[in-house]
Amino acid sequence: MKDKNLLVMINDDCEDHEIFEIAISEIDSPLELMYFSDCEKALEHFGHEGVNAPGFVFIDLNLPRMRGDECLVQLQQLREFDHPNIVIYSTTIPVLWHEKLEAMGVNIFLEKSGSIDALIRDLKKLLGK
Repeated sequence: MKDKNLLVMINDDCEDHEIFEIAISEIDSPLELMYFSDCEKALEHFGHEGVNAPGFVFIDLNLPRMRGDECLVQLQQLREFDHPNIVIYSTTIPVLWHEKLEAMGVNIFLEKSGSIDALIRDLKKLLGK
């Protein structure tokens, strides 16, 4: 079952996680954030039967051991994943990759700006808040 208020971030940079948590706390909505530092941990979690599927998944393209696009393919094969909104959340997102990633099910591209205010604004728009 998909939980639209559950956001998942797959990103190996703990500073990005902290910035994301601050931005989420500024949005007046009951949101829950799960953080995975690599794809393997996310795959392990969502590979278990009965876990809540997220409403949104934010994936960094530059993950250790497995790139973000490869991670997405693996996640989509899991029955418990239940087709969340996929957001590529990365420092740079090559334009050449957009078409490939959209064909893989990516809904949104969000480049890291370094500004918490910009992130809050982007998240509110994305979440319809």
